[in-house]
Amino acid sequence: MIFINELRTLTLLIIFFTCTTAYGQTYQNEVGAMTDNDVYIAYMQDRYYTNGIFGYHRHALDQDKLTGNIEKKVIEFEAGQKIYNPYSANADNVDLHDRPFTAYLYGGVALNLYYKNEDILRASAQLGIIGPGALGEQTQTIFHNVLGMYPVNGWEYQLNNEAAINMELAYTHLFYRTANGHLDISGASGVLIGNTFTGANAGAVIRIGNFNPFPQSSYANSRIVNKKGAKAKVKNELFFFTKPQLNYAAYDATIEGGLFIKDKGPITFGLRNFVYSQQLGVNFAAARWSSKFIVTLKSRESEGNAKAYHYGSIVLTYSYGKN
Repeated sequence: MIFINELRTLTLLIIFFTCTTAYGQTYQNEVGAMTDNDVYIAYMQDRYYTNGIFGYHRHALDQDKLTGNIEKKVIEFEAGQKIYNPYSANADNVDLHDRPFTAYLYGGVALNLYYKNEDILRASAQLGIIGPGALGEQTQTIFHNVLGMYPVNGWEYQLNNEAAINMELAYTHLFYRTANGHLDISGASGVLIGNTFTGANAGAVIRIGNFNPFPQSSYANSRIVNKKGAKAKVKNELFFFTKPQLNYAAYDATIEGGLFIKDKGPITFGLRNFVYSQQLGVNFAAARWSSKFIVTLKSRESEGNAKAYHYGSIVLTYSYGKN
């Protein structure tokens, strides 16, 4: 009975905290990090897109200079690395490979436009490299050694180097929100053009819980503000979300090898053009901090014996630079 009373009290405190509105200081900048790995949801699984690490810096541009329907502009700088391997990172038998070993290392910049009707338009560009220059073998070896996992074998079969130039244009549109503001449904689409990734995607975003409108929500990385005299009037956020999405891949250099090089590497695979993905996540934000935990499920991406797979993502951001 005591345990039940304590649990009831804790539940009420959580509900009270997540339903309050924060009145106070606002911040112009945000730094953050994200890490992807299949080990987060399936220990000792290491296949296909197996690890990613990313760093971000975002700055809200002066909102007093904005005109028209744009409520906020945020510029973002990003650096990251994505690592790919076959069914296992210990795959010294090339005859069993079902995806190439490779990595993608890049730096990029993005401009995010948040509209008063809650539309979001994001344009981004990245410069990087795939192949040995992306340092995938070194990163994966360190990661396995630190976690005490099995030895890494098979990187001698990785794809060859190619410089990468990639651009993306993404658009989100709010379709429906309930009267109590605890559920909404949006459409999300994007186009990718580059010599590493070229394709398009379309899907939906469903949020359930206690969240802010998109121009002030941690889901959209838009809690930062740059406006004279701005004071926070946003809710602390705790909500669940899901994002089903259909992806069309016209080219994927991490599977097919570099687009503009003849010697792509010792082993490449054909591409499955249509891939389904599903994100399931929880999002929390209060004051300067926000975080997400996401599970991503993906159908087969390459021809051959490749299977569907999944991985987890952890995101943490911190806001600074008072208005």
